Amino acid sequence: MQDKHFRYLDLVICVPFIIIPLFISLPYRVNIFLSWEGAYRLSIGQVPYEDFGLPMGICYWLIPALFFKLFGPTFLSLVKAQILINLMSILSLRGILYNLKVKPYTITLSLLVFCLTYVLYNFWPWYNHSVVVYELVSLFFLTKSFTTDRLRSKTIWLILAALFSSVTFFTKQDVGAIGILLSLFLLGYRALLDKERLPVITYLGAVAAISIISVLPFLKYGFLYWFNYGQPPHSSRLDIVLLLNTFLEESIVEKTYIALILVLLFVSFRSIREFIEDRNQFMLTAISVCMIAQAIVTKMTSPLPTDHMTYYHVFGFACILNFFPWQRWNSFAKPAFAMLVLVMLIYSAGYWKYVSDILHIHTKKPVTAKAVPKTSVWKGTASYPTLKHVTLPASTIAGIDSLARLPFIHKPGLKVLNMSEITFLAKEFGYTPLTSHPLWFHVNIGMFQKQIDEINERVRDHYYDVVLFEDIPSLTEFYPYKVRDELRKYYIPNNKFLAPRKLEDSSIEVFINPDLAKQYLPQSENGQTK
Repeated sequence: MQDKHFRYLDLVICVPFIIIPLFISLPYRVNIFLSWEGAYRLSIGQVPYEDFGLPMGICYWLIPALFFKLFGPTFLSLVKAQILINLMSILSLRGILYNLKVKPYTITLSLLVFCLTYVLYNFWPWYNHSVVVYELVSLFFLTKSFTTDRLRSKTIWLILAALFSSVTFFTKQDVGAIGILLSLFLLGYRALLDKERLPVITYLGAVAAISIISVLPFLKYGFLYWFNYGQPPHSSRLDIVLLLNTFLEESIVEKTYIALILVLLFVSFRSIREFIEDRNQFMLTAISVCMIAQAIVTKMTSPLPTDHMTYYHVFGFACILNFFPWQRWNSFAKPAFAMLVLVMLIYSAGYWKYVSDILHIHTKKPVTAKAVPKTSVWKGTASYPTLKHVTLPASTIAGIDSLARLPFIHKPGLKVLNMSEITFLAKEFGYTPLTSHPLWFHVNIGMFQKQIDEINERVRDHYYDVVLFEDIPSLTEFYPYKVRDELRKYYIPNNKFLAPRKLEDSSIEVFINPDLAKQYLPQSENGQTK
């Protein structure tokens, strides 16, 4: 098979991985409420920092908010948004490798690895994932600038690279900062070889200008308080001891990739100078090692890594495979096919999960003593349009049904403080998410003592009509229990039902304003509303 055929085969291979989410029902994902809430608020015209506070930039929600506008605020719209995000990641990675003159065979196999280890696991928009995608887009434009000598074209590519570097930083700070440093390193490397400083100045100036323009409108709304760059009341997530533990005690696969790359460099090049002068190999190695190292760092800085750091596989794989002597073989088909078989065997975990479900091949797993999930039935519901394509525990749906039966739930101007994971109720019940509140009620991450005190004062003043509070025993520092203490003093408990978490140890408690309860709801002997 000729090289040119691989240029199109890789895109064909990627299509099934991208569209799979459209054909299956997905369980309600832990913390997916954050994706919903930010996209919904933006789609109805609320302004970040002015109307709600958050410790990160708004770029994480830009694509989901656009899809809410186009297709309506449903979870299926989030899935569609993620299809676009996954497509962006594939095209950007593919473009980076082609810009660095990597062999088409290596690119096709690398994209397959990328789909098996990364795309296949990410069906929902999430900031730890989106930030990597925007970083890849930035690196694509940056490496594209290295392929042209025309000043105008180079400048356009560098400005686009700077734009997405800024978008990356205003999606998540740690990856954004690493991406900017990597870009500056590559530009500095090229500047030394080409004796040309203008690209460095262009990129750095564009990043600075775009960032300033993006931040200035929000300064008067407390941007410097909310945006986390390690200042009080935020705490820096960079911890040298924890980073050393993450690197030395864990990260075995990541270290293996780096070790193999170093060995192949030692074998392939006679001197450091020869390696440095091989521009494409040097840049591919630099990008690959940096992305692998970044995955190690973000293991430490991100509280929920889950499957959002596995992008390092493709960079380790592509860099190692690029050392193969493709030019020495008369036929590329045989080694390429052999490598394809190895890829499918080595990176089998993702697709086997779906194959085994389809074929009903299940094995009993040992039960640990730490936490045993309950066996609640998860099902879909046609009663709530936002939940199309999504399954929740039956008891969670029953709890939502009980809320829907409250006689005042559709009252105009209803003030609902929703400190739970079912934020889609704003659309279903027709209330507007409260302004002058945090977007995220994660203690010391998305809200702080100042916000806890403000909410408690409003609770004592009976400001809220309905309050939903989620109790997560396994995450005792997530939602602020000081607020629940005040709610128990000043509000009427109405209901309690299971939260939509796979580890079914969490519950959502419903509190009603006593004045509203007295007007609409009968009282039991212990004061709880019926």
